Amino acid sequence: MEETRENRLKLIILLLGISTISFGIITFEISLTRILSVMFSYHYTFLAVSLALFGLGLGGALTQIFHKKISADKAFGTLALTCSISSLTPLFFAFILASAPGSNIISDSLIVFFPFLIAGVLMATIYKVFVSLSNALYFADLSGAAVGALAASFMLNLGASKVILLASIFIAIASLFFALTSKRKTIIVVASASIILLGFLAKYPISVNPLDISQEDEQEKELAMILGNQLLGAKIVDTRWSAFGRTDLVELESDPHEKWIFVDGSAGTRMYHFDGNFSSSNSEVPSLKYTTQFYPYYFARKTNSLVIGPGGGLDILTSLMGGMNHTTAVEVNQDIVNIVRDYSEYNGGIYTRYSNVHVYVDEGRSFIRRSTQKYDIIMLNIPITKTSQGTVGYALAENYLFTTDSFMDFLDHLNEDGLLTIVAHGRFEVYRLVSIVFKVLEDKGLSPQEIMRHMAVVEGAGHSGLPVFILGKTSFTDEQARFMYVKSRGLGFVPAYLPYIDGVTLDPLLKALADGKVSLDYLISLAPFDMRPPTDDSPFFYKFERGVPPTLLQFMIGAMALSAVVSFLYVGGRRRRQSVARNKELPSHLNKLFLFKLYFFASLGLGFMLIEISLIQRFILFLGHPTPAIAASLFSLLLACGLGSFYSRRWNNNKLYNAFKASLVIGSIAILYMFTLPYLLNVFLSYDTGLRFLFSFVLIFPLGFAMGIPFPTGLRFFGKEPDNDVAWMWCINGVFSVLGSILAMIIAMSFGFSGVLLLGGLTYFGVFLVGRTRAAML
Repeated sequence: MEETRENRLKLIILLLGISTISFGIITFEISLTRILSVMFSYHYTFLAVSLALFGLGLGGALTQIFHKKISADKAFGTLALTCSISSLTPLFFAFILASAPGSNIISDSLIVFFPFLIAGVLMATIYKVFVSLSNALYFADLSGAAVGALAASFMLNLGASKVILLASIFIAIASLFFALTSKRKTIIVVASASIILLGFLAKYPISVNPLDISQEDEQEKELAMILGNQLLGAKIVDTRWSAFGRTDLVELESDPHEKWIFVDGSAGTRMYHFDGNFSSSNSEVPSLKYTTQFYPYYFARKTNSLVIGPGGGLDILTSLMGGMNHTTAVEVNQDIVNIVRDYSEYNGGIYTRYSNVHVYVDEGRSFIRRSTQKYDIIMLNIPITKTSQGTVGYALAENYLFTTDSFMDFLDHLNEDGLLTIVAHGRFEVYRLVSIVFKVLEDKGLSPQEIMRHMAVVEGAGHSGLPVFILGKTSFTDEQARFMYVKSRGLGFVPAYLPYIDGVTLDPLLKALADGKVSLDYLISLAPFDMRPPTDDSPFFYKFERGVPPTLLQFMIGAMALSAVVSFLYVGGRRRRQSVARNKELPSHLNKLFLFKLYFFASLGLGFMLIEISLIQRFILFLGHPTPAIAASLFSLLLACGLGSFYSRRWNNNKLYNAFKASLVIGSIAILYMFTLPYLLNVFLSYDTGLRFLFSFVLIFPLGFAMGIPFPTGLRFFGKEPDNDVAWMWCINGVFSVLGSILAMIIAMSFGFSGVLLLGGLTYFGVFLVGRTRAAML
């Protein structure tokens, strides 16, 4: 009886330990996405995800090669020592990262890779030694990761460096659990010392400030360039961290009438010095009337406007100067809103002192889909967000503001003579906006000539040279077009395209489209960049490269090479062991299954990531703000997977039939969701936030529950082999997860996220079909 109670206590400590470790690992991974987004371009946050998966997977290979057989009772001491080392590595390598004399993506990748490698050794060792408990272990593993993903979105308000410290502390706590269970005094002292050291650092933290790290010139970080320009005299006066990123307020000695706000060193937005007088000669505010962003207000109705992405408040100033009676502003970054409100004395209280200005923190597209209001003008002033919005990587850096579906939403929320106005970076963006409009209005039955009468493009000169794209809900009249022409000339602007106006347009392509001399499809086929209209299913407006972006292609080649090498090493090693043992080491039918094992665990890693990424992407619009949306989706999926794993431990038979059946269910639900999710999410879109989060959990749960069954079931089945190579299976699953995450992005850019979900479902179907053909051997 006493022995049974002791075994139960050890099991509880083991599960609590692995859950705590997973919590620490995922919070460390998420904090790295923030740091890499500051150091490099925003899409390099994708690298943190790949490094984490790669390191965790390769740790399994090292465990298999160097692992010595130890009993479960003696394993706790080994786990405690490994866990103590693992607890110190995140902070140690983050400190090296911050102290390095220069930033290089390759060297920095190697630095941040090692903590995940050691964590991979730790996790693979746990699964290998306690493989008979794999279902319970997987439940604890994913549950800890689920809570960590949700908690990280709140913890990052403290700053990425502090989250790294907290991650280290959590892993150290797990080491103490294992040490106490081992009852070895030396190990208990080591584990306690690591906690004391981390506690000391928590009281006297080492500053890990990513902005102290030199940034690569080719990354063209606006903040780095401004701080490096001695003539401007720029300095950071306020810094705030959140899951969205790092937000900095910069003031310029050369110009006291404006400050700049940056997110992750990019996406700069102005905050003007404003005293409440729109005609004051002591500020640059009156000059806003001579910018392209103000241009549409000369002929728009004055009832109400919607500003998406107001940033530092410049667009709200423009709307107020334009005479709008009511202005609604939607900003996705809470820290930007807080900074503008906190500096009300400087900016004239544009977010606080005007009763006709209402500011909401939300994702603009999600906000408008839930809104019943109609507007005279919807303004988007270069609302690109060059910062990662989550842990899933490349795709989540894009937004849903410029898609065919978004333009339909915008038009539905305009009054009959309302205007959608977009200030773009240049002509390439204008051409792509035109392609979106063509797709939307052609579906409404309009001819190309009629479509072009709904659009106008005007460019400024010098500082105000950014083109403004104007789309009318109804077609412009000849009189309106001539007024636009006269006004643009009076302001010194250049009409790149105005309907009805001949001989004055600068852009021959737009004029040729209006005259019917060329078709849009013809222009898309000849364009040197990707001019295809983005959709909600493939929302990559700012991907102008034709085909796969070079960075992503390099990741893909590397992941494929890595997967091939790991597969070759496993197969080669297995064949050598069989040859030496003359096939006497294992039952003959199991000898024939090692290739199936490779396929089984590789497919699970690949399919899991394909479905995870596509599923989370689906819920961003539905849930609203991207950061809590991603966190809630990850929490729901991982928790459901963990519960599915825990439930599957009730199956006492040693067959893989249940894993195959679960794979069939996963594939079926994934393909069903590919067709039904858009409709279901649209039906519940108008509900309040709490109900939408609950509905999301209900939708994600059955798929996640089934996805939690195959992996631990396979580990438990194959772990009964005399030649236990569970750590290899952990490695193969992790390495192919890297491949799956990159493949998901490539497919999404080429065929949309529906294609990603379809391939994920087919991958699980493949596990079911191939598994059934091997059923007789199991």
